Amino acid sequence: MRRVRSPALPEAEPRPEERAERLAREVDAAFAARGRVYWHMFATLREAFGAEAAERLVSAAVEAHGRAAGGRIFAGLSAATPIEVAAHFLRIASPDWGRLFAHEVWQDEDGRVEIRVLRCPLKDAWVADGRTEEEVATLCRIAGRADWGCFSAAPCAFSAETWTPGREGCCVLKLG
Repeated sequence: MRRVRSPALPEAEPRPEERAERLAREVDAAFAARGRVYWHMFATLREAFGAEAAERLVSAAVEAHGRAAGGRIFAGLSAATPIEVAAHFLRIASPDWGRLFAHEVWQDEDGRVEIRVLRCPLKDAWVADGRTEEEVATLCRIAGRADWGCFSAAPCAFSAETWTPGREGCCVLKLG
C-alpha cells in the first residue's frame, strides 16, 4: 500500500478570497450541524422521556459546554464594564468578524448593553429543516443555555431572551 494525495486538497493553492469564502461557508455549515445535533439529542430524549425532561437534559449539557467556553473566553477579564465584556466576547466568540451571528450592539445611558442577534445559523437550520415554530422556540431556549453558561464567567450581570414565534431576529443577550 502507498500513500496517495488526498482528493480534498486543491491542485493549486486557492486565492485568499476563495479560501476565505469557503471557510466562511464551512463555519456556517458547522454551526448549522451543531444546531441539528441539538435537535437530534432533544428528539431522541423526548421520545424516551418526554419533552420536559428532554429539554432539561439537553439544556444542562449545553449550559455545561457554555460554562467551559466562558471559562476560557473570560479568563483574566475582571472588573470590566458591560460594553467591555460585550466587546471581549464578540471579538473572541463571534466567528467571521460577527457575520456568522449577525448582530447589533445597543447601550443605554446607564451602561447596560444588549447584543441583539439578527441571524443565527442554528435557528436557520431548524427552520430550513421544517421544524415547527414551537420546536424552534424550544431549541432556541436549549441553545440559549450555552450563553447562560458562558456569561456565568463574565464579570457583569447577564440575562437573555430567546426567540419566540412572531419575533424578528433571534436572541437578545443583556449585560449589566
